[in-house]
Amino acid sequence: MKTFFKLLPSLIIPMLFVFGIIVFFHPKDSGQVSISEINLPKKADKKNDHSQYEILKQKFETPQDLTKACLSCHNKRGTEIIKTTHWKWTTPDTLADGTVKELGKKNTLNNFCVGIQSNDALCQTCHIGYGWGDKTFDHSNVNNIDCIVCHDNSGKYKKEKGKAGMPSQTVDLSKIAQKVGPTKSKNCGNCHFLGGGGNNVKHGDLELAQLDAVICTKDFDVHLSKEGANLECSQCHQTTHHNISGAGPMTNSNGPENRVSCTQCHTDRPHENKMLNNHYKKVACQTCHISTYAKHEKTKIFWDWSTCGLKNGEPFEEISEDGLKKSDSGHGTAIYATNLTPEYFWWNGVADKTTLETKITTDTVDMNALHGDYLSNDSKIYPFKVMRGKQPYDTKNKTFVQFKTFGPKGSGAYWSDFDWDKSIRTGMDYAGYPYSGNMGFISTRSYWPLNHMVGQAESALTCVDCHSRNGKLQNLTGFYLPGRDVNLLLDWAGKLFVLFSVLGVIAHSTLRIIAKSKNKIINK
Repeated sequence: MKTFFKLLPSLIIPMLFVFGIIVFFHPKDSGQVSISEINLPKKADKKNDHSQYEILKQKFETPQDLTKACLSCHNKRGTEIIKTTHWKWTTPDTLADGTVKELGKKNTLNNFCVGIQSNDALCQTCHIGYGWGDKTFDHSNVNNIDCIVCHDNSGKYKKEKGKAGMPSQTVDLSKIAQKVGPTKSKNCGNCHFLGGGGNNVKHGDLELAQLDAVICTKDFDVHLSKEGANLECSQCHQTTHHNISGAGPMTNSNGPENRVSCTQCHTDRPHENKMLNNHYKKVACQTCHISTYAKHEKTKIFWDWSTCGLKNGEPFEEISEDGLKKSDSGHGTAIYATNLTPEYFWWNGVADKTTLETKITTDTVDMNALHGDYLSNDSKIYPFKVMRGKQPYDTKNKTFVQFKTFGPKGSGAYWSDFDWDKSIRTGMDYAGYPYSGNMGFISTRSYWPLNHMVGQAESALTCVDCHSRNGKLQNLTGFYLPGRDVNLLLDWAGKLFVLFSVLGVIAHSTLRIIAKSKNKIINK
């Protein structure tokens, strides 16, 4: 028993040694910011009661007349707006090779409805202007600006589908003009929630449920939830001279000058735990805090245009029993899903763009290939929705094709005439690009970053979600991830280090005990 007590220190000391290492690497970080200290941007205040202005009480013959009335007071706003991306649908974009091109929705392609060219009257339903129905639209005319679409506070303004951004004939412009004010999330959502063919179809993390006080709990979207931060979109997407910050890698994301960042409100060290804060160097906030998307409404994750056409000479529509798969003559086959887990990629903020000039060199084309890897200092792991599909291309010229989808029968629009050759020739002629007459279908992918639907801290990913063999990052390669990867040399080196450390402490303790015992015998 005496020997046991003599050896007890040699057992306790190694345990204290290991415990000390754990404590050393997990200290509290003094940079933590409490929720009360977060730098939340203020909401815009409604300063003027526009119902008091006589100029807004008149009957407006055209929506352009209403814009003239707005600009009679806000006389510098027009020249601001026509310089913005929301107006031009392009912006100077720095590509990976350093070249700068004017790119945006106006001339890039995606794997949803492909592109706007020849389909202006439909796509421009979401433009902040009036009358962009074809290439003759005058972008320099400030009277074509639609002020109401962003500043309506009545909730009754709407545009007419397929009418080039013109307001619905049911809208009383005079009444709505007297109820304008600061931009609300609903104004933004009319386009950004509903783009691509319906609610949440395109982005996956932007849907009408986020404006519903009952559905949108703090765990649904802590930022937009009424019981959470209760933010408006414009509080994060801050605006200078009508230039609204925020851009995605599908159209014009490149360059940091127009980004929205979590650190605008939160610091880059928001956690108590230093180890978690250190993750920020390589892991984006969204990666841990958006564990699920498409939480209420289904989002489209696959679109196959190759299955379009008539059956027995007639249009058809089929919906699967679970309601997640739909096929019809005009759109082909689409797959929808809800409560999805993001896919994760290294990204440095730069993404390629696909246009009608892009040469196809692979069997599957990344429409907006992401740049970045573990070794580059400016890259982080981000969560994405990946949209997959099959779409037409020119098999001889090895380029994508723009086809006309929307229009009356006989116009070449596929949704009316169901004729691929005619639809493609019409679209390519409009865009001014050659078409060989040889059409096929090719697989595509596009990457949509997830920035919304941030849940409460309690629902964030845990260590084991990533640091495990079958974790969420199992498909992300090019770096060593502890807990997931096996590196025999590194693993054995670590094991031997711990083993020799423990043996060294035990041996040292044992020798001291023996030496002390001998000293006692000698002294006697």
